[in-house]
Amino acid sequence: MITSTKCKNCGGQLVFDVDSQKLQCTHCSSLFQIEESTKKLEKELLTSQSSIKESETEYTEYTCNTCGRQHVSSTDTPLTRCPSCGDANLVKTLKVDFIPDGIETFKINKQTAVNKLVSWLGRQRFTPNNLKKLAKNESLTGVYIPAYIYDFTTNSNFSGIGLKAHRTRNGHVSYSRHPFRKNRIDKFVDYLESASPSISSNKLRALGHFTTSDILVYRTEYLYGWIGEAVKVDLHDSSKNMQRDVSYDLSRTIRNSLPYDRIENFSCNTNFSDIKYAYVYLPVYKGTYKYNSKSYTYYVNGENGRVTGSTPKSKWKIFFTFLGVLAVVGGLIYLFSQL
Repeated sequence: MITSTKCKNCGGQLVFDVDSQKLQCTHCSSLFQIEESTKKLEKELLTSQSSIKESETEYTEYTCNTCGRQHVSSTDTPLTRCPSCGDANLVKTLKVDFIPDGIETFKINKQTAVNKLVSWLGRQRFTPNNLKKLAKNESLTGVYIPAYIYDFTTNSNFSGIGLKAHRTRNGHVSYSRHPFRKNRIDKFVDYLESASPSISSNKLRALGHFTTSDILVYRTEYLYGWIGEAVKVDLHDSSKNMQRDVSYDLSRTIRNSLPYDRIENFSCNTNFSDIKYAYVYLPVYKGTYKYNSKSYTYYVNGENGRVTGSTPKSKWKIFFTFLGVLAVVGGLIYLFSQL
């Protein structure tokens, strides 16, 4: 069992190695197996007294004086740039923090993440020509993002009046009215809510599927050499956000699934039951690049390499594309005028 951040062979610093999924010495490259817990990650039933666990270990915490974000690490490996804004205006402190119930480790290394990012940038429209080069040169940091995962059941009661269109022989349209009142039961597993102010729940979900069955019971060793964001969203606030988001999505989904041409007086009320939760760390490569004095943030899923984020648009590319479209339209008009 590993209980120290130091290599037992040479005294070098141990870090978690993505490729081997073991601890590796940064000096002699020795590998050490992390003892896996025989306990499986289990979600707990959410009650009014529920809370996440406090750590018994002191963590190194870095606070960025530029953006105010906080990041934690279990080792003495210095953090030189803020993973949120890219600035080096950091202050180092020590504190007792909350620890996650589980952690999904990084499965792709940093170079693979950079390659995925560059490929993604190449598919974005109207991006500046030198954007790929900028993305390669800017810092990309592996960060464990705090999140809550939920299991629950919903019961949605919905009603309204459905209108079906009927076209008459003279071309007029009339509608038949069909009042409805129904309910629908749905079960959700591993619904994801961000517990970090640096990435919204929608953006975290946009990174694609995290294999939650691979989430391990948390051990400090998985964080050696890596950065974790401090949790900033309260469990009960997160639960309220989750219920709001799910209620909205279900209302829209149910309405769109109804077999009517129009719907009037639609209402949908969703109740939640058997809510279970776990607080986890999810692997995300995160970075910023600056273009024309404006910062853009991107995220790469540390498991499967999926990318999301914002990109600048080249005004010149948009302008010349517009000119090209005008030229094509003008050419077509000229050809048809000669027929």
